[in-house]
Amino acid sequence: MDSSAFFRILFSTGNALLPGTTALWWALHLGWAIVLGCGVRSLAERFAWRHRSALGWLALIWTLLPGALSPAYWLGLVFQSPSLMSVFLCVGWLLQQARRAPNALDLNAAAHARSLSVLQGFGVLLGWVLLLDTLAWFPVSVYAWGFGAGAVAVAAVMAALFWLQQGTRASGLPFCVLALFVLTRLPSGNLWDALLDPLLWLTLQFGWLFSVLRRRWPAATRV
Repeated sequence: MDSSAFFRILFSTGNALLPGTTALWWALHLGWAIVLGCGVRSLAERFAWRHRSALGWLALIWTLLPGALSPAYWLGLVFQSPSLMSVFLCVGWLLQQARRAPNALDLNAAAHARSLSVLQGFGVLLGWVLLLDTLAWFPVSVYAWGFGAGAVAVAAVMAALFWLQQGTRASGLPFCVLALFVLTRLPSGNLWDALLDPLLWLTLQFGWLFSVLRRRWPAATRV
């Protein structure tokens, strides 16, 4: 087999592996349950611990209801299923909150923050590429590449380089996402949907904009 045939097979999207119907339902409902539970708990940060936990569990259980009774149904119409990256970020945040001791000093906080900042920049860039692809600005479909094995291979190499360069727990996050995607093909069988979703992209955009404003006008953004 010559190199051209190998790369043609590697980046082919004709043999895409897609998750089953049951897996798609769980990806939608359980994914949004985790994201909403995390969001509610974050918004209730000023409440007592038991009240925060109760509200988070209530949001999670509500999201697991079937049909239009669940907020996952309506959120799915607007934002599709949450990406695996969103789910991992929310689970990681919840675990960090559970382990956090009062007045504890995390010596690796700066390194983790740098790794997350790099991931944020990559997410913002990927979102813009996919948006321009949706508007047909490119001669080929970038989104369609996400169904091929070549996109996973390239992403794995980039994730390895990122982990070797950063060496933090946060830098291993892309590996976790890729591993679960390869095993389950969630949430849609497309790699880009596993790495990014519309709501996560908007959150990253607003976070980046706020950080820029905070550096330029710190007094105006101080809470």
